[in-house]
Formats: sequence, C-alpha cells, structure tokens
Amino acid sequence: MAISEAELLAAFRRLQKPLYNVLYRWLWQAQDCEDLMQDAFLKVWDQRQVLQVQNLDALIYASALNLAKNRLRWRSLWRFGELSPETPAEDGESPQAQAHRQQREQALKRVLDGFDRDSRNLVLLSECAGLSTEELVTVFEWPAGTVASRKHRVLARLRTELAALGFAETEAPRSDGPPEAEAIRGEQA
Repeated sequence: MAISEAELLAAFRRLQKPLYNVLYRWLWQAQDCEDLMQDAFLKVWDQRQVLQVQNLDALIYASALNLAKNRLRWRSLWRFGELSPETPAEDGESPQAQAHRQQREQALKRVLDGFDRDSRNLVLLSECAGLSTEELVTVFEWPAGTVASRKHRVLARLRTELAALGFAETEAPRSDGPPEAEAIRGEQA
C-alpha cells in the first residue's frame, strides 16, 4: 500500500525532534541536520508507491543515516582546514552554561566518534530517537536477540566512558531513561 501525504506529514511531525537529535549527534551542525531531514523525507516521498506504511519510521531513519554518512564522507574529502563551528547560545543562557554545554557536547562527540558505525547508530536510534527493538531489527536487518545484546553491550560501554569523563554521575538523569540517554539527548531534545 502506498504512503499517503497525510501519513508522511504525520511521520514528519512525530519524528522531527528525534530525527534531528540523531542527525545532530552525527553531524554536529544544525543546518546540515535540517537539510538532511528534508532530503530524507523527500527520498521517502519519491518512493511512496513502493514503500510500506508499517516500516515508515525505520525507513526514514535509515535514509537519513545514509545521507548523514554521505555528508560526512563529502566533508572529509573537501575539508581544507579544521573549522570549529560555534554552537549558538540558547535563549537566556549564561556564558558559563554555554561553556558547560559545549564541553558536554565535545566530550559526547569524542565518545561517540570512538564507536564503530553500527554501535553509534544503535545508541542514537534507540536512545535519542526511541526506536523499539522491532524498528531496530528493521533498520539493521539483524535478529531481535542480536539487537538486544548489542544494545546492552554498547550502552554499558557508553555508561563506562561517560563516567570516566565525569559527567554521567554529575548530570541529573531524566526520569524516562538511563543517565547515558540524557547525555545523548542533550539540549536538542
């Protein structure tokens, strides 16, 4: 059954923040994230006649992650000098709070960059985007047991590395998830 415009619009509304959050943890640049979100939805729209509605969220995430990988590959080919993009200040944010947030983002980026691609995607999609095990099975095309064991292993590693950096214990965890999920969600959620 083809995907209707209303179904795609509903998916956009539902996935806008979590997808942005996942892409931001890949690219660390807001404009690139917004561009790739639009491109991912356009790719799905172009293929709407052959796609299944029940797999829509997983297909959008898979498409967006593939676009993010391509963008990173393109960046590495065209990078002539390392420019550190400044993270814009939040409304009413003090300079100290902005510096603390930037330190957290840099530390998290270093930790996530140390993960292999599948582990990073697994953490981002399960913790930032909130994909269920069934949706992760669709995205990764792994058996459910493999998804569960790899997720457990990578979250344990993330917890250990964040604790070693000193902010996993000091940051107040959200009530709806483990401490590492709050560190990943950061200020973008």
